[in-house]
Amino acid sequence: MLSIVLSLGAEVYALRDRMRIIEKMLEAKGTISRADIEAYKPTPEEEEEIRKDNDAFMARLFRVFEGNLE
Repeated sequence: MLSIVLSLGAEVYALRDRMRIIEKMLEAKGTISRADIEAYKPTPEEEEEIRKDNDAFMARLFRVFEGNLE
């Protein structure tokens, strides 16, 4: 069960990250291509923001297993 939840969590996070990139690029350029998305490289500041978001996401995911659903 844990492996299923972690696999689904990884997929959800990958989709969240991709959506963040799409939103950022659309805001900046107004239009984007799949190649633009694939070629995107975050700045060091963005990488730190991504890491923090990932840590928070994983903490929320594991709270379910600890019985703390808040």
